[in-house]
Amino acid sequence: MYKLIIGTVRITVADDNISRSDAITAAKKAIAAANQQGKLLSHVEIDLGDSGLEIKTTEKTGTRVTRKTLKQSMLDGMHAAIREKLYPTGTFAQKDVWYDGDTGQEWHGSEVETARSELLAKFAQWSKTI
Repeated sequence: MYKLIIGTVRITVADDNISRSDAITAAKKAIAAANQQGKLLSHVEIDLGDSGLEIKTTEKTGTRVTRKTLKQSMLDGMHAAIREKLYPTGTFAQKDVWYDGDTGQEWHGSEVETARSELLAKFAQWSKTI
């Protein structure tokens, strides 16, 4: 018995007589067939049977199964970048100060938080329209 990993799918080959190339080919076919059906696999078990290779698959379950569209993935990346820019996590970052590197202007106090909140809300509103 030996194990392989293809992407995020664990492969267990129960019989040592199955070559690695045959196991990989069979596993890739099982993964591709599952993808065509809109399923994500977490595990593929390959064994030798009377009529050849026997393949058992285990489908992923839970919240990690949720797939995103390309646009949703990009929007999530933009949202994360905007949050990092508006609410820096650096040790020396001051939460109530905004500094404009182009003009050298600096703002302090509650107007900074108000502007941040408004911009983040506008972005969230805009991203729902896409």
